[in-house]
Amino acid sequence: MTSRKASLGVIFGVVFLDLLGFGILIPQLGVYGVQFKATAFEVGLLGSVYSLMQFICAPFFGRLSDRVGRRPVLLTTMLISFCAYVLFGFAESMLVLWISRITSGLGGANLAAAQAYISDITTPENRAKGMGLIGAAFGLGFVLGPAIGGVLGAWHGNAAIGAFCAGLTLLNLTFAFFLLPESRTAEARSQPRTAHRSLYERVRTPGVGVVLALGFMVTAAFAQVEGTFSIYLLTRFISPDATVTATLFDLSAAATEEVLKRASLRTGLLFTVIGVVSVIIQGGLIGRLRAKFGEVRLVRGGLLIFGLGVVLIPLSPSYGWMFPAMAITSLGSSLVNPSMSSLMSLLSPPDRQGELLGTFQSMSSLGRIVGPSLGGLWFTLFTPAMPFFVAGASLWVAAALALRLTQKQREPLLDLQPLKR
Repeated sequence: MTSRKASLGVIFGVVFLDLLGFGILIPQLGVYGVQFKATAFEVGLLGSVYSLMQFICAPFFGRLSDRVGRRPVLLTTMLISFCAYVLFGFAESMLVLWISRITSGLGGANLAAAQAYISDITTPENRAKGMGLIGAAFGLGFVLGPAIGGVLGAWHGNAAIGAFCAGLTLLNLTFAFFLLPESRTAEARSQPRTAHRSLYERVRTPGVGVVLALGFMVTAAFAQVEGTFSIYLLTRFISPDATVTATLFDLSAAATEEVLKRASLRTGLLFTVIGVVSVIIQGGLIGRLRAKFGEVRLVRGGLLIFGLGVVLIPLSPSYGWMFPAMAITSLGSSLVNPSMSSLMSLLSPPDRQGELLGTFQSMSSLGRIVGPSLGGLWFTLFTPAMPFFVAGASLWVAAALALRLTQKQREPLLDLQPLKR
């Protein structure tokens, strides 16, 4: 038990350092997109290309971790992330920014391997708590990341952010190389694997199709908000004189250095709220909540709360009122995400943990591909608030879909068989 707790502590540290860099960078993309004369739609695409690479590579890295082990996959992807941050630091045009995001997406496709690592060393009863560690690491990264990113961006722009994140990732790689043991034994890696099941067959397993659909819908909704948030602040609270019409978005003229600094700091502070709430819920309470309510009820209730928070963001009458709206948003998200990951893990046979969790991450990545682009489109064609309203509505639709999940899925699901054709 002690060794398992130690391994969980190490993987938490690895994921936290990785996601701290993510938390630093993501809220700032809109600011630098505007600085490099990008439109809202182009900023959305910048977020989408990162997730496109995750969508393509997550199943591959998941299957690879089943065969060669979790440790080499995690180490390799961290090295790729280091290169991506170096590119970001040197970016002086949208082209280099694009290349850095493509490379970063490739390196960021390692979450399935991290989740599979946790599945290797936890029991089904403790799976939600274990998955909550990843959520807590993500949340803690968002506690510190956006604030650090805001300060670094205001100080010396993307060069400071890139240098800091590259150094952080190098530290992360060194930390994992010396302290992270392999969770999948040589015997398990050499055992014959079960016959390959197509995506269609996996979807027909009770519960899997619904969880995959929810993973797509939830991440697509949040990605719409995340991808347009900083430019929403630019138009509403930071640069109200910017030219914004139903068909035209051009902040480049109004985006002075002072305006961009203010956008970096305010965006960072608001995203820090998401991180604080996420750490409280996923770092300390999710295990007890799972034991009392079960994953299914947490998913249903979390989706309703999540949608409410997202809708309240554009309805906030002032910048200060956006803080409680962000807290409500994070509360819902913190209930939903680890619960869905736990359900998918319980549905996966032991020798397919990496593959099926990779499939789940691919559906989430598909949501991040579609979400930022759609958010930029709604922003450009309608109003800056439209991405938030569409995202909130889609989360409530997801809550209705979650009614198809049954309470018996609180228990281990490894004995479930595909539906008869």
